[in-house]
Amino acid sequence: MTMLKRTITSAGIIAITAGFLALRLVDNRLFDIFLLAMALIGTFEYHRALGEKTKRAQEIICYAFSVSAFAVAVFCERFLFVLILVFVAANLLLLLIKVGKYTLESVALSVLCGFYPTLILVALHFLNVSGHYSNLILAFVITPFADAGAYLIGSAIGGKKLCPNISPKKTISGAIGGLIGAIIASVGVYFIFAETIISVWADVCIYSAIGLICGVLTEVGDLVESRIKREIGIKDMGNLLPGHGGMLDRIDGLMYAAIALYLFFCNILPIL
Repeated sequence: MTMLKRTITSAGIIAITAGFLALRLVDNRLFDIFLLAMALIGTFEYHRALGEKTKRAQEIICYAFSVSAFAVAVFCERFLFVLILVFVAANLLLLLIKVGKYTLESVALSVLCGFYPTLILVALHFLNVSGHYSNLILAFVITPFADAGAYLIGSAIGGKKLCPNISPKKTISGAIGGLIGAIIASVGVYFIFAETIISVWADVCIYSAIGLICGVLTEVGDLVESRIKREIGIKDMGNLLPGHGGMLDRIDGLMYAAIALYLFFCNILPIL
């Protein structure tokens, strides 16, 4: 039954993502709506998981930051850094409002929520407007292929655990399978969607490296999320997605892969 739920939910996720990717062809800002929705849901899950460690005012500030961050990124990106400073300052000012109610720990957790997930998802916005459709598709293809490779090979081979103190079910063989899946996905996206950068074989090497790096970061993101959940004392960040948990449980690896893709396609490649 659990596998059936996961399969049905996965099909729904794929359909929704594909729909917004198609809408992007009409206006790329329509895809930003999808990213903003993920940020808002992730912010909600994060604060619900933290419980009394953060307060309602901090949650509202984080929601406002999510909306503002995407609005600024879309319409006036040069002010994004200013917005980040205002967000951090607003959280720190809460320490002065009611001594004892807002603690340094709650402020730190609230600021972290601004970066994870909102600011990391803003990186996908910059991929969205980078001008290359394949850059954005990479982010949403590599992660599920890495997850599938990890599951299939890890289940078939098993063996030594990867990080038993953080995620007892993950194995080294599964991690290797995840890297293989990520590389296959990256190279596949290149042949189907991408434009030639240097030459076919050179590009295959480049996209293989991208797949490898993003595969590693996908697994790192998954482990970080697992560590956060263990620290809080919960199994899942939410229950929005039956069989998968919450939004953050689904996009943890995606967010880390997005950072690498943003750095390469929006910062490194343009100067080469």
